Amino acid sequence: DGIRDPLWSRGLGDVYKRQDISYIRKWIKRGLSKDKKTLDFSNKGIDNLIAEELAENVALPDIEILYLHTNKIKDEGLEELANSEFFEPLKELWVYENKIGDNGAVALAESDNVLQLRYLSLYTNRVGDDGAIALANSKNLKNLETLDLSFNRIGDLGAEALAKSTCLKNLKALHLDANRIGFKGMQALAELSGLQNLETLNITYNLVDPQGLALLDNSERLQNLGKVKTDVLKAED
Repeated sequence: DGIRDPLWSRGLGDVYKRQDISYIRKWIKRGLSKDKKTLDFSNKGIDNLIAEELAENVALPDIEILYLHTNKIKDEGLEELANSEFFEPLKELWVYENKIGDNGAVALAESDNVLQLRYLSLYTNRVGDDGAIALANSKNLKNLETLDLSFNRIGDLGAEALAKSTCLKNLKALHLDANRIGFKGMQALAELSGLQNLETLNITYNLVDPQGLALLDNSERLQNLGKVKTDVLKAED
């Protein structure tokens, strides 16, 4: 049923919080698709404590898509999950609208359990430059095709690291809307020396920097992409 045994692998001090994990069985029963490839744990009020219980007790080798969005997961909770068997088979991970910061993003980037990940949605969290740099330099995310980091706290350093990334070799879509990217970040994205397979770049609603926006607008490299959205250049949908 997707629950690992034994359930009582920790000491007596953990008995109180672990005395009833039957809710996990109920969540799996309700949230698992018929083909057992998609699991919906969104909007469940999952905090770090519940995330830890999920990490310790859930093993579903057939799931490819996991919805964990619209919860209360912070860095420690995501770190527990990233280092668990739970994440190992995933191809899509949706963790938008949580409370994940740099340490959570770093944990994902360094995890050996994200090797199959193709889609990662982290929008509307608290990821800053350190988290973006870790993701950009992650060799474990080499199969990632879509990375959504919109509505976070990424500045120039994070944008530069992503623009120059040679690790995200298969990335086709990068979403950086509504961050804190200024001139230097826009300059790096205009040059886009890394991300050789990128097809889509969204970078609207960042810092208003006319020089940076002009560089994006006039970038030959970006004009060769299939779809680019900035506050100046808006390709047709």
